[in-house]
This record gives sequence, structure tokens and C-alpha cells, in this order.
Amino acid sequence: ETVVVSGAAGAVGSAVGQIAKIKGARVVGIAGSDEKTAYLKEKLGFDEAINYKTTENIASALEQACPDGVDVYFDNVGGTISDAVFTLINKFARIPVCGAISSYNVKSTEDDMGPRVQTALIKSSALMKGFVVNDYRDRFPEGTKQLAEWVKSGQLQYEETITEGFERIPEAFLGLFEGKNLGKQLIKVADSDNA
Repeated sequence: ETVVVSGAAGAVGSAVGQIAKIKGARVVGIAGSDEKTAYLKEKLGFDEAINYKTTENIASALEQACPDGVDVYFDNVGGTISDAVFTLINKFARIPVCGAISSYNVKSTEDDMGPRVQTALIKSSALMKGFVVNDYRDRFPEGTKQLAEWVKSGQLQYEETITEGFERIPEAFLGLFEGKNLGKQLIKVADSDNA
């Protein structure tokens, strides 16, 4: 199966793509810089990575990266990126919707208009479902165990962007919306006291 992950260089997207690779999928990541796309391909083993900020035609780039269509689209961003992916979804595709960062700072609903997905979903008999992590809290022990095994074996890699200083929390938080982080954004507020 082909899995496409938007927001692929963030903490969630990078884990999703690696898990899909572990499970044997072809994985295409979408991120916002050449540094991030190189990280996805070279360090995390994604099959393809697309820099949406420098790609003139995202739909065409996705067609080339997904010649057999898309079986799973892990949607972290919504917006025009998702619009392009929806044109490639296969029969019985699954679309978990984890985020919609493209619309988080939109000032009005007119600024967040796009194609309607209903026709594509009907034609492909695809399943699209939103979720938050707490929907699966009863499976946290199972997930924690499996993720820990993959980290320990080296199959699951991660990056952290560490910003130092409590006073820089707003800057780090706002940087998330600009794609300034690679992996998980953390704030170091003090050195640990191991005395």
C-alpha cells in the first residue's frame, strides 16, 4: 500500500511514516523544507518526500510519487495539500484526520475554502475519520510497549527541536505554525539538578 503523510517531519508525522515503513508500506512524506525532506528520505527511510513550499505543482508531484494512487492518507494539515491528495485516493482508502494546521490561523471561513471531498470519497468508497489521541487511551499500554520496542531496536527514529528558556515558550509555540521545528518541539527551562 502507499501511505502519504502530510506534516511528515513533525513528531506525529515522522512516527506515522516510520510505522508505515515497518509495516511494509511505500511512504511519501510532505514537509516544508529541503532539510526536512532530506531527513525524511535519508534518515527515516521514506520512499519519497515532497517540499510543498518549493514544488510548483503539488498535484503533479504527488502523481509522480504515488503512481499506484494513495491507500492511506494521514492528514495533519488539510488545505490545498489535502485537496491534491484526495484526487489520488484509491478504492477503499483510509484517511485518518489528525490535524488541519493550514486552517488554524485563518481569519474567516472564506479564507479556508476548497474542493468538497464527498464525490471523491463516494467514488473510492474511502473512509475518512477524525480523531484525537485520547480516543485510544484504553490502548496506550499496548502502543507504548510497541513504540518502545521499535525505538530500542532502532526501527523508530526521532528528532527533537529544543528551545532554551522559559521566556521563549511563546516563540517556540508560534514556530510550530511556521514549521520551524523538526520532530518534537521541546522547551528546556532549566538544567536538571542531579546533585
